[in-house]
Amino acid sequence: MKTCRSGIFLKMNICAALLGVSAGSALAQPTDRTVLKLSLEEAIRYGKAANRSVKVFKMEEDATRLDWEDAKMGMLPRVQTNAAFQRYTKVVLFDGAIGDPHAIPKPPSPNAGALALESSFNVYGGGRQKASVTDGKLRSELAGIQTKEQEAAIGLQVVLQYLDMVKYIYQERLIDDQVNRAQTRLNNITTFYKNGKVTKSDLLRAEVQVANIELNAIANRNDYQISQQRLNTLFDVDAGTQIVPVDTAALFLQDSVEVSALLNDPSGNYALRKVQHQQLLQENRIRLTQSFNRPSVSLFGGYGFNYPNTFLFPPVAQTIGVGTVGVKLTYDISSLYQNSNKVKAARLRTVALGEQQRWVADNVSQEVQALTIKYHEAAHRLRVIRKSIEQAETNLHIQTTKYANQLSLLTDLLEADNLYQETRFNYLQANIAATAIYYRLLFISGKL
Repeated sequence: MKTCRSGIFLKMNICAALLGVSAGSALAQPTDRTVLKLSLEEAIRYGKAANRSVKVFKMEEDATRLDWEDAKMGMLPRVQTNAAFQRYTKVVLFDGAIGDPHAIPKPPSPNAGALALESSFNVYGGGRQKASVTDGKLRSELAGIQTKEQEAAIGLQVVLQYLDMVKYIYQERLIDDQVNRAQTRLNNITTFYKNGKVTKSDLLRAEVQVANIELNAIANRNDYQISQQRLNTLFDVDAGTQIVPVDTAALFLQDSVEVSALLNDPSGNYALRKVQHQQLLQENRIRLTQSFNRPSVSLFGGYGFNYPNTFLFPPVAQTIGVGTVGVKLTYDISSLYQNSNKVKAARLRTVALGEQQRWVADNVSQEVQALTIKYHEAAHRLRVIRKSIEQAETNLHIQTTKYANQLSLLTDLLEADNLYQETRFNYLQANIAATAIYYRLLFISGKL
């Protein structure tokens, strides 16, 4: 996670240096509801920790880790015990084929039972056990990457909603400033109208402008509430919770050197890392399939008690204890032709994943370059708009003076006011856009 460091980030103080409006905002005022005052970095961390979808991914990650542990347990000896008891009915004997039947108790006893403990250990299985453990390990690592990707995706969504809220706070200040100018202008025009210096048309236009600006203020407040509700959903908190952004005193523009570093290091991209792990999984699947073409060797042993004693002839009604130990070798000859197509198919999928990896890498590189270009464009736009704000403000003062002296039309004054407001809006949007692009670059680079 990148943080704002001295010497790397260029401070762009909008509200104090360029906007010239009050630092207060009705949008960010807390109420009696639960209030979370968060910086941008704190909001990102909160979202990653509290988001419900991230918790689901973490559960899956824990489950795959347990699957991996289970695969490793397969390397230990298998031990099992069994016990049995049975009672036979009388044995019916026939003289000849079907003649003169008569029944006798089963010799040497109608009762039979067994108790045994058996153990086996796989000495060699063609690499099957090792491939199973590797498969579990790779799947666990892949689940970890997916969890990190989901955390980063939620972090990016938090950033975008947070920046939207900051934008609406700044816009509220701009609109309040415009309302004050419009109201002052309306008061002056009302006085001019009463003195017969302007027509009714000017008064109506001034009143309409005030009404339109107030409508813009209402729409801006609604947009702020919508962004806050979305952030509440990302945080998995109650809808009544009020989130107050505290990173509103200034916005920061990242240095071009920092952005260029992201351009040169896309290796942490989550999509690229996932396809790399999928390729490793497929290669391991080839080894697993090939293991069925090899023989298996295992050791086995056991000890048990049996009743009656059938090791002697005739059987004796007594309990006998006996143990066994040995080596078992098995080889499935049919695997030579049954697994051949499976191995070929697995190899083709491995080649396909290699091509997919190169395709993903090319797309990631292209997207990083595109975002870098747009970032530099936004930074250049900021420098241009700063000069435009100064020019628009000077023009507004000129038009205000000329209108007061009845040397220009109200239309010219309103156009000058709208131009001044528009340039300040454009600067705000360009600054927010540049910050959002930087965090998108962090996400694509796997560093968010």
